[in-house]
Amino acid sequence: MDKLLVMVYVPMIEETFDMYIPTVKKVGAVKKLILKIIEESTEGLFVDDGCKYLYDKASGDLISDEAFVKNSGIKNGSKLILN
Repeated sequence: MDKLLVMVYVPMIEETFDMYIPTVKKVGAVKKLILKIIEESTEGLFVDDGCKYLYDKASGDLISDEAFVKNSGIKNGSKLILN
């Protein structure tokens, strides 16, 4: 399975997470995985309210939950914002 290393910044808790994400999944599915990992690693400091979106940090563009990661513009080393 192909994976990309991305940096995810979470402004709500002012923390950055480096993680590998699969390229063959939809962004929405990957976002759920990212949310779960962040919730578990922050021990309750961050709680998903169901209204979080992924943005490209460089352009500020919203990344569609319906797009596959490989077609979304996310690349190895991309910096994303979870807000």
